[in-house]
Amino acid sequence: MNNVALLIDIDNAKVSLPVFEDILKQIKEKGNLIYCKVYGFNERKHIKFDEVIEKYGFDSAPTMRYKKRAKSQLDMRIIIDAVKMFYTMPHIDTYCFIAGDGDLVPLLSYLKAGGKRLITVSSDVIDGNDHMFDEKFKLSIQYTRPVKLSKKQLNEKLKALSERTTKIMSSKSKSSKAEREKLIQELEAILNEKPDDVEDDEQALYESLQSLLEILKI
Repeated sequence: MNNVALLIDIDNAKVSLPVFEDILKQIKEKGNLIYCKVYGFNERKHIKFDEVIEKYGFDSAPTMRYKKRAKSQLDMRIIIDAVKMFYTMPHIDTYCFIAGDGDLVPLLSYLKAGGKRLITVSSDVIDGNDHMFDEKFKLSIQYTRPVKLSKKQLNEKLKALSERTTKIMSSKSKSSKAEREKLIQELEAILNEKPDDVEDDEQALYESLQSLLEILKI
């Protein structure tokens, strides 16, 4: 059986506890999970992960905060750790990466050249690293990797959602209640995916979306 190392960024990749547990299950069905490191771990934000990390003795690395907006959402510690493991843990023959947005291709190419097998999880979002993996296993629950919205996309979202909010608030039809709940869920999803490193003009757009949400919840 394959000896697997899992390097997973639960913060940038927005991995919930059920998704994390499903990933562990899938890996254990394919081989021996030799090593796991959880990046972006925050004891307050990810309180439910504490028990699993402690139970299996996984390593963890705290969330890193960046000031520059243009930074990659990829935690560079993943690359450093993977290269170190390549030399210090040669018995690991398979690497599983669950990371945020960023270019992993040079690392993946390096590991493949060294005879390592590369896997990740199947997601609705395709990124620039996908073609490098030997396998993408499917989870039993849906997981979609987050995509950071540009300022243009935020403006378009705000305009469309504002129009829908106005229409719903002025409607007296029976279907408006269901439409309102759907719109609330969409707004909450966007706000939950808000990055920590937004600029002032983007912050204003998120605040407008938050205002729409508050109006709909009245």
